Amino acid sequence: MDNLKPRLSTPYLLCCLLLLGGGAEAKPPKPVTVSAEVGGAAVLAQPFVIVNGESQSNARAEMLLREQLVRGAPDSPELRQAVRQSLVTQAVMAQEARKIGLLKNPLLQAQIELAQNDLLARAWQQKVLEERSPREDEVKAEYDRQLASLGDTDYRLRHVLVKDEASARALLDQIKAGAKLADLAQSNSLDNESRQRGGVSDWINVARLMPPLADALKKLKNGEILWQPVQTDAGWHVLQREESRPFQTLPYEQAKPQMQAVVAQRIIEERLKALIEQAKVK
Repeated sequence: MDNLKPRLSTPYLLCCLLLLGGGAEAKPPKPVTVSAEVGGAAVLAQPFVIVNGESQSNARAEMLLREQLVRGAPDSPELRQAVRQSLVTQAVMAQEARKIGLLKNPLLQAQIELAQNDLLARAWQQKVLEERSPREDEVKAEYDRQLASLGDTDYRLRHVLVKDEASARALLDQIKAGAKLADLAQSNSLDNESRQRGGVSDWINVARLMPPLADALKKLKNGEILWQPVQTDAGWHVLQREESRPFQTLPYEQAKPQMQAVVAQRIIEERLKALIEQAKVK
């Protein structure tokens, strides 16, 4: 039942505080330094608000503010007051948690350490890409490589995925007796993604299909059912070819952001591989 309980995350607290008008504090918030360029690290380290003698820095306030701006909240005195009150609320809860000894819990300590490592890992990835961003020739080469790997036809198929041949043949017998493949998919298919759509897939290029499915679809006409089950690594398929169309090439400029992401991921993986090879792991 714990999964049904809301977690009081920072964005949640900020939303509540905005709805409540920022809490009892009427004091206007201090300005937040939006970037280190304005005041540098020293300004970001200065107190934004002090709670029970503990400084909550401008940097913390800045991070909370940026989270809300990214979510579409307009920058306003009310938002900055909500940021201030959120820091106060978060601080008093954290201080009380330390006071009653929650930090002694090894699982909580592990959560804190994992969260810190996750943030550091993401910051490292960003730093890597700042130093070595994808070049235009690499991005274009990836586009050409993916284009060359694709076939000349896209398909939409309808199927029911089951675990054994006997089940697939039993479904085919039901279809011959008048049952609809779409209804059988909703009640029998192991493919969660397509089951709720009556077994219909999205458009998929023939080169992206498992070979047995691709070979079977090529033999069918649009709307035809294959009266033999098809076996793949996923199981056994009762298969119908819904539609087909010539492969539609996405222009380079439209595909460029995805190709940049692919190349960026490869750059990170190469750097990471080198680090792992150098690491002393016992």
